[in-house]
Amino acid sequence: MNSRTVSIQLPADLALAVHDLATEQEGTVAKIVEDLLVAHLAARKGSKRPSEVVDQRLIFALQKLLFRDMAEAQDWDDLDERLRRHGYFMKIAWGGLSLHTETSGQKLCNTADLGFSYVTFLRRFGPGKPRDPHMS
Repeated sequence: MNSRTVSIQLPADLALAVHDLATEQEGTVAKIVEDLLVAHLAARKGSKRPSEVVDQRLIFALQKLLFRDMAEAQDWDDLDERLRRHGYFMKIAWGGLSLHTETSGQKLCNTADLGFSYVTFLRRFGPGKPRDPHMS
Protein backbone atom coordinates (compact mmCIF):
# COMPACT_ATOMS: atom_id res chain seq x y z
CA MET A 1 0.00 0.00 0.00
CA ASN A 2 1.30 3.44 -0.93
CA SER A 3 1.37 5.93 1.94
CA ARG A 4 1.46 9.69 2.00
CA THR A 5 2.22 12.09 4.79
CA VAL A 6 -0.68 14.31 5.79
CA SER A 7 -0.59 17.06 8.43
CA ILE A 8 -3.66 18.06 10.41
CA GLN A 9 -4.20 20.68 13.08
CA LEU A 10 -6.11 19.68 16.20
CA PRO A 11 -6.93 21.54 19.40
CA ALA A 12 -4.09 20.94 21.87
CA ASP A 13 -6.20 18.93 24.32
CA LEU A 14 -7.57 16.68 21.56
CA ALA A 15 -4.08 16.10 20.15
CA LEU A 16 -2.84 15.17 23.63
CA ALA A 17 -5.78 12.82 24.22
CA VAL A 18 -5.21 11.06 20.87
CA HIS A 19 -1.49 10.76 21.61
CA ASP A 20 -2.25 9.28 25.05
CA LEU A 21 -4.72 6.83 23.52
CA ALA A 22 -2.17 5.75 20.91
CA THR A 23 0.47 5.25 23.61
CA GLU A 24 -1.98 3.28 25.73
CA GLN A 25 -2.91 1.04 22.81
CA GLU A 26 0.77 0.66 21.87
CA GLY A 27 -0.04 2.12 18.48
CA THR A 28 0.32 5.43 16.70
CA VAL A 29 -1.80 8.51 16.19
CA ALA A 30 -1.62 7.78 12.47
CA LYS A 31 -3.14 4.31 13.01
CA ILE A 32 -6.00 5.74 15.09
CA VAL A 33 -6.75 8.35 12.43
CA GLU A 34 -6.48 5.74 9.68
CA ASP A 35 -8.90 3.39 11.49
CA LEU A 36 -11.42 6.21 12.01
CA LEU A 37 -11.21 7.25 8.35
CA VAL A 38 -11.60 3.67 7.12
CA ALA A 39 -14.66 3.21 9.36
CA HIS A 40 -16.11 6.52 8.18
CA LEU A 41 -15.60 5.67 4.52
CA ALA A 42 -17.08 2.20 4.99
CA ALA A 43 -20.16 3.75 6.59
CA ARG A 44 -20.53 6.14 3.66
CA LYS A 45 -20.35 3.27 1.18
CA GLY A 46 -23.36 1.69 2.80
CA SER A 47 -21.75 -1.16 4.69
CA LYS A 48 -23.96 -0.22 7.65
CA ARG A 49 -27.71 -0.46 7.54
CA PRO A 50 -29.28 3.00 7.09
CA SER A 51 -30.80 2.86 10.57
CA GLU A 52 -27.31 2.34 12.03
CA VAL A 53 -25.66 5.27 10.27
CA VAL A 54 -25.10 8.05 12.77
CA ASP A 55 -24.88 11.69 11.69
CA GLN A 56 -21.16 12.43 11.47
CA ARG A 57 -21.72 15.94 12.84
CA LEU A 58 -23.14 14.37 16.00
CA ILE A 59 -20.16 12.00 16.23
CA PHE A 60 -17.73 14.89 15.83
CA ALA A 61 -19.49 16.98 18.48
CA LEU A 62 -19.59 14.05 20.92
CA GLN A 63 -15.93 13.27 20.27
CA LYS A 64 -14.97 16.86 20.95
CA LEU A 65 -17.05 16.95 24.13
CA LEU A 66 -16.24 13.50 25.56
CA PHE A 67 -12.88 12.41 24.15
CA ARG A 68 -10.74 13.76 26.98
CA ASP A 69 -13.00 12.31 29.68
CA MET A 70 -13.12 8.93 27.97
CA ALA A 71 -9.34 8.94 27.51
CA GLU A 72 -8.53 10.03 31.07
CA ALA A 73 -11.06 7.98 33.06
CA GLN A 74 -9.36 5.71 35.60
CA ASP A 75 -12.04 3.03 36.03
CA TRP A 76 -15.70 2.24 35.27
CA ASP A 77 -17.00 4.41 38.12
CA ASP A 78 -14.85 7.35 37.06
CA LEU A 79 -16.02 6.97 33.46
CA ASP A 80 -19.67 6.79 34.56
CA GLU A 81 -19.25 9.95 36.64
CA ARG A 82 -17.48 11.87 33.87
CA LEU A 83 -20.20 10.99 31.33
CA ARG A 84 -22.98 11.78 33.82
CA ARG A 85 -21.59 15.32 34.22
CA HIS A 86 -22.34 15.82 30.52
CA GLY A 87 -25.76 14.15 30.70
CA TYR A 88 -24.84 10.80 29.14
CA PHE A 89 -24.44 7.17 30.17
CA MET A 90 -23.21 3.98 28.51
CA LYS A 91 -25.04 0.72 28.20
CA ILE A 92 -23.96 -2.68 26.95
CA ALA A 93 -25.43 -3.08 23.48
CA TRP A 94 -25.34 -5.88 20.95
CA GLY A 95 -21.62 -6.25 20.28
CA GLY A 96 -20.35 -3.38 22.41
CA LEU A 97 -21.26 -0.24 24.30
CA SER A 98 -23.70 2.43 23.30
CA LEU A 99 -23.94 6.05 24.45
CA HIS A 100 -27.34 7.31 25.64
CA THR A 101 -28.82 10.56 26.91
CA GLU A 102 -29.41 10.48 30.63
CA THR A 103 -32.79 12.23 30.46
CA SER A 104 -34.56 10.17 27.80
CA GLY A 105 -32.31 7.14 27.53
CA GLN A 106 -32.17 7.64 23.75
CA LYS A 107 -29.27 5.90 22.05
CA LEU A 108 -26.98 8.35 20.28
CA CYS A 109 -24.23 6.08 18.94
CA ASN A 110 -21.89 3.25 19.81
CA THR A 111 -18.80 4.17 21.79
CA ALA A 112 -16.74 2.59 18.99
CA ASP A 113 -18.06 5.39 16.74
CA LEU A 114 -16.25 7.77 19.11
CA GLY A 115 -13.02 5.77 18.96
CA PHE A 116 -13.50 3.73 22.16
CA SER A 117 -14.64 0.14 21.73
CA TYR A 118 -15.83 -2.01 24.62
CA VAL A 119 -12.59 -4.00 24.26
CA THR A 120 -10.61 -0.78 24.75
CA PHE A 121 -12.39 -0.16 28.05
CA LEU A 122 -12.06 -3.80 29.12
CA ARG A 123 -8.31 -3.64 28.55
CA ARG A 124 -8.06 -0.45 30.57
CA PHE A 125 -10.51 -1.13 33.40
CA GLY A 126 -10.80 -4.89 33.50
CA PRO A 127 -14.03 -6.86 33.70
CA GLY A 128 -17.10 -4.90 34.54
CA LYS A 129 -19.57 -2.69 32.89
CA PRO A 130 -20.92 0.81 33.10
CA ARG A 131 -23.94 1.43 35.33
CA ASP A 132 -27.25 2.14 33.63
CA PRO A 133 -28.94 4.88 35.70
CA HIS A 134 -32.36 3.69 34.50
CA MET A 135 -31.76 0.25 36.04
CA SER A 136 -30.75 1.56 39.50
